[in-house]
Amino acid sequence: MIDGDGDGIISKTDLQEMLGSMGKLNSAEVIEQMLGRKGNSADGMSFPEFLSVMSDLSGEFPEEDELKQCLKNLAEEQSSLNVPLDDLIQSLKDAGFSNPEEQFGKIFKTFSSTQKTTSTKIFKGDSFLATISDD
Repeated sequence: MIDGDGDGIISKTDLQEMLGSMGKLNSAEVIEQMLGRKGNSADGMSFPEFLSVMSDLSGEFPEEDELKQCLKNLAEEQSSLNVPLDDLIQSLKDAGFSNPEEQFGKIFKTFSSTQKTTSTKIFKGDSFLATISDD
């Protein structure tokens, strides 16, 4: 998915397209930093090198407590982390994601269900956090 042209190298162009699809349009500096890590060439990196770079950057992702608080802010009931999927999608758009339905589609499909009484799609935040938690 990341290697758009299928040549086995994640190039600068591939990274630009990936970051652009995430709503990060002005990403030239980030791409240069990614390509400069671990001695990657300016032409690109292999998938294992990409995974290594992303692992290094993972400390920049939100902590579990931050994710819980965000989900609680969106939840209809404060005792739950279940969030109306439409509200979560709108919040992601407000945060700068250009197409969260596509970008997070697999996650939404895995962790969402439809409420029988209201036919509202609900993102099951508790289940999602349980799968990504270190506990």
